Amino acid sequence: IDQKRKNKNILIISHCDPLWLLEGAAKGLSDKELLKIKLAKKDIKTGEWRRLEYKNLPLDREGRVDFHRPYVDGIKFHCSKCGEIMVRVPEVCDVWFDSGCMPFAQVHWPFVSKTSKPALFPADYISEAIDQTRGWFYTLLAVSTLLGQGSPYKNVISQGHVLDEKGEKMSKSRGNVVDPWYIIEKYGVDAVRWYFYTVNQPGDSKLFAEKDIDQTLKKFILILWNCFTFYQTYKKTKNKKQKTKNILDKWVVSRLNELILGVTEKLDKYDVTGAARLIEDFVINDLSLWYIRRSRKRFEEAAGTLALVLQTVSKLTAPFIPFLSDEIYKCLLPGSKQSVHLESWPKADKKLINKKLNQKMAKVREIVTLALAERAKAGIKVRQPLASLRIPEKMDKELSELIKEEVNVKKIISGGILILDTKITPELKEEGIVREVVRQINEMRKEVGLTPKDKISVRYFGTPGLNKILEKNKKNILAEIKAKNFKLGKEPLFAPPSPMLRRASNASEGKEVKIDQQNIWLAIRKI
Repeated sequence: IDQKRKNKNILIISHCDPLWLLEGAAKGLSDKELLKIKLAKKDIKTGEWRRLEYKNLPLDREGRVDFHRPYVDGIKFHCSKCGEIMVRVPEVCDVWFDSGCMPFAQVHWPFVSKTSKPALFPADYISEAIDQTRGWFYTLLAVSTLLGQGSPYKNVISQGHVLDEKGEKMSKSRGNVVDPWYIIEKYGVDAVRWYFYTVNQPGDSKLFAEKDIDQTLKKFILILWNCFTFYQTYKKTKNKKQKTKNILDKWVVSRLNELILGVTEKLDKYDVTGAARLIEDFVINDLSLWYIRRSRKRFEEAAGTLALVLQTVSKLTAPFIPFLSDEIYKCLLPGSKQSVHLESWPKADKKLINKKLNQKMAKVREIVTLALAERAKAGIKVRQPLASLRIPEKMDKELSELIKEEVNVKKIISGGILILDTKITPELKEEGIVREVVRQINEMRKEVGLTPKDKISVRYFGTPGLNKILEKNKKNILAEIKAKNFKLGKEPLFAPPSPMLRRASNASEGKEVKIDQQNIWLAIRKI
């Protein structure tokens, strides 16, 4: 029709589907793109007319666009500048040579650009798979050297291949191909990215197993998110930046600035894996397992510092896990819509780095690890207070307090080898029972959807010995569990038996637990 009616307006009238397919074929759309138009209901409607932008595209035998030979051979272009017809020459130079010309050909150097070197030359870094060592990496260097320009790149990040978990190449015939979209949908693209950054060095082969992505999600992504949700759950008001005298705050800020220095130095050297692992170690070991753990009881004081740490960490993680980083950053600054990706890279304040404090805190944590190992050997739970811990060297008062709280001892004694007093007196045993009751009540809070801010009413009923201990320590228990009252007696039950209704009413129906080989019944409700 186009040949017969050259330079004429042609009107094509048909049903919806033929016109939908015709328009898609004329534009060179793929089957997926065609289907997307249909599902979005953007195909032609009854009585509607559209101008068809017809292009003479090279089509294969199935009618799909294919720019390879032989389909591209018949394509001709009219040059608007010289008026001549352009056709594909039959000769093809080596395609690797073609790719190696990229830095020069992309700016048509030296024909358009008369400068001594093309723009953006040399590249700061290039990145491709390891097989490009004798492909693109080599030809870029060869072409540039022949032109007397030297190396066209300053750095190369060469990536290893992704293999299956047995180290074999993935292929459909073997049935060991992993669908990336399935993994991304299940675990999130940030977890996948972090896995590839941290599992090994870029040039090493990746023995891919889904369980490793699952571990990455739990080991790092969820821990970082939990640090953030802890802050969101416990903060009371907008936290202003404040100067703090607490040793934990000073330490975490010192470590944060060390982290900024370390990550920046690694990235400047294009050590992506090293930078990511520094961040991971800080978030897991310093922030989550130490700073937040030790700051729970003084969180109102620590909230401002934690907000600062999370904001800075979200900037450091932005190039690695862009979506989670942006979500955390925006939630920390609810009045601002500024994306973390528009922020400047953080700069370390060296004045805030206290190396002596960092070393002392590392020693504290080492002592804690050894003392907890002694507890484990003796089979004594951490919730059971003990009389004393002897440590090899004298510690500052604040650091000694941290050891006392973490190891759960009444006294720190300096001098000699590390010795944990494992003798449990009746008084210590009683205190351990109280702590276990407090823990059980806090667990019940979570079960019925309450936060530590919510005031509760508690009922309890145990053996005569347990009841006596709890009545004696009632004042301390009320303070620990933030309860309005703590009453002896099983009746009335606080909530209906349905778990869904219990959660909706923020109350438990009560449960029996065993403490020190004795049964006790506990029930809570929000008031």
